[in-house]
Amino acid sequence: MATVEDIGIDLGSTNVLIYAKDRGIVLNEPAMLAFDYDARNVIAIGTDAYKILGREPSHIEVVRPLQSAVIRDFDMLNIMLNHFITLVIGKRFISRPRAVLSISCMANEIEKRQLNLAMLEAGARRTTLLPRPLAAAIGAGINVLPHVGHLVVDIGGANTHAAAIASGEIMAESAEINGGDAFTEAIIRYVRLKYSLLIGFKTAEDVKCAVGNLKEIGETEVTIPVAGRSLVTGLPKQISLSPSEITEALNEPKRNFIEALIGVIEHLPAQLANDVFDNGIVLTGGGANLKGLRLVMEEELKAPCFVADHPQEAVASGCGYVLERPQELSMFLGDKRSK
Repeated sequence: MATVEDIGIDLGSTNVLIYAKDRGIVLNEPAMLAFDYDARNVIAIGTDAYKILGREPSHIEVVRPLQSAVIRDFDMLNIMLNHFITLVIGKRFISRPRAVLSISCMANEIEKRQLNLAMLEAGARRTTLLPRPLAAAIGAGINVLPHVGHLVVDIGGANTHAAAIASGEIMAESAEINGGDAFTEAIIRYVRLKYSLLIGFKTAEDVKCAVGNLKEIGETEVTIPVAGRSLVTGLPKQISLSPSEITEALNEPKRNFIEALIGVIEHLPAQLANDVFDNGIVLTGGGANLKGLRLVMEEELKAPCFVADHPQEAVASGCGYVLERPQELSMFLGDKRSK
């Protein structure tokens, strides 16, 4: 039998990351499954399901158990968690692992009970539920315990969690801010309206990651080929997009993102706002890698901004650090535990 490993889990709408105690990040896979309605079973999970996305026949559906940080399909969530945890700790182990699981600020008591039940069925003997902003801050290396304020902006796929943290507590928060998917969908809309071309989500995501920039680069532009289906002829068609076009496409979600953050900061108590501007704003999550985002935030918010090392791993790492440093971070294993 295998020796049990305690695990920290970032359960996101887009990806699931697992941190094994004393080993670090051991799993990073898309939070999706492919369900075959003819066979009535799940045929692919994680990366294997993502490969099917956009190419699935009518009898197969690619499902995201969580959408906008809300549980949409508990049965599929159960299957997905079971699969990922088994990949990490195996099917046979001496004792059941402890787990720290990130949860959205928007999670209600019913969802918390569902998550605890799902983790129990997946093999965890005890699960601590840790709010995403706290996990992100801990994973980013912030000392969250002193009576000093920090603002953490965790940019996921479906939505963004922004939270002011002090004394180990979330003092103010908002999860009603668009995440990275809003930028991807803006590219899809732009191409459809300007070129009458329908492109898939994966294609738009690749374009965003390759040349997406929230600031004009002012250099000689190299275009990128983009293929899809013409809405005029119904036939395959390829166009060339320039980086400046992508920047233009991203203007609307950029504006919405900044305005939402301004709203969060405007409602902070004066001393907490002063701490935030002294300490800066820390960006975590996969969306923090979007080119130009940090610079735009500094210009618009008039505060220094920093991207955490390995920002996509911050939440899972924070969950793992709570397990690795139980004396220092004991309050998150006790008072913060979901009942």
